[in-house]
Amino acid sequence: MLRKYLSLFLILLTGIVDMSAQDLRTIRGLVADENGQAIGAATLKVEGLDTPFKTNRIGQFSIKIPFECRSVTAYVDGYTSVTLDATAGFLLFKMKPQAPDDAATQARAEREATALAAAASGSVAAQQVQQAAQPQAEQQPKPQQPQAKQQTKQARQSGPRSKESGLAHSFDFSYAYQLYGGQIVYTDSGVRKYSNLHPLQATYSIGWRFNRMFTLMAGAGFLYNLTSLEREGDTVEAGLYGGKTPLRFDVPVFVNFRCHFTRAKIRPYISLSGGVYALSLAPLADLGAGVSFHLGGTAALNLALSARNTPWPLYSSAAFHGYPVRIVPAVTAGITF
Repeated sequence: MLRKYLSLFLILLTGIVDMSAQDLRTIRGLVADENGQAIGAATLKVEGLDTPFKTNRIGQFSIKIPFECRSVTAYVDGYTSVTLDATAGFLLFKMKPQAPDDAATQARAEREATALAAAASGSVAAQQVQQAAQPQAEQQPKPQQPQAKQQTKQARQSGPRSKESGLAHSFDFSYAYQLYGGQIVYTDSGVRKYSNLHPLQATYSIGWRFNRMFTLMAGAGFLYNLTSLEREGDTVEAGLYGGKTPLRFDVPVFVNFRCHFTRAKIRPYISLSGGVYALSLAPLADLGAGVSFHLGGTAALNLALSARNTPWPLYSSAAFHGYPVRIVPAVTAGITF
């Protein structure tokens, strides 16, 4: 007798399950923006169901819902919600950017959908509908996947990294102070006079920025000494210069390498320049340390303090004729872009 009732119960249960399955219908669709680009992980709220659904990562969905459900609403952060008639077999949600006044309303709607999902998590019927929808959504073909990969590639190529490398320009102005301390001697009626030099230098450089860390450039400029090496009524002692008066101006030609130590907006760096002063043929060497302030894009303001060799003086002595290695301090301000 017990076996007879048990068999009858199983038959009735099977019929109920079949009727429940037959009461569900499948709807498919896509969530995209106004330009037709898919939007992944959108939230779908079906009329009459407490449990919301999620699209896959490329905005597609395929869900089973009861026949009596008549509408489906799509929610996406930053977009205005859209409601469509659920009686159609394929639903295309075209999401429009959210107006500022609608932000609070959209946030409330999403919180209510989440709260309903948490409250209905114990519902067996809702869980069965959700479980029936998820495998089919994951098994849907992904025709737009190559397009998504192409968009990702384009985003990487057009991102900040591509702007770090390229042609670089630099304008720099510097002031140096050369204390001779008796090395340059003027004579005037037997009175010995001394002169310090104040060279100003302006240069333009062009080269290649490999990234935000390393830059290699070549440049030229104009060097002008504010203090004349000759004064009216005075003569320079020939013994110091081999009978040749030093030039008051010169043309530096050089190669510069710069290395930054960080990619932040304020970037300390070291700078090394080497070359020649074209008029006097004196060697050019400059080793500096400074700070670069990022102004936006590839533009930056640079401030540096360096140790520099100067083209003065050319002198002769019993053991030497030429340019001594005289290092002087120099302050430089410039802009690169």
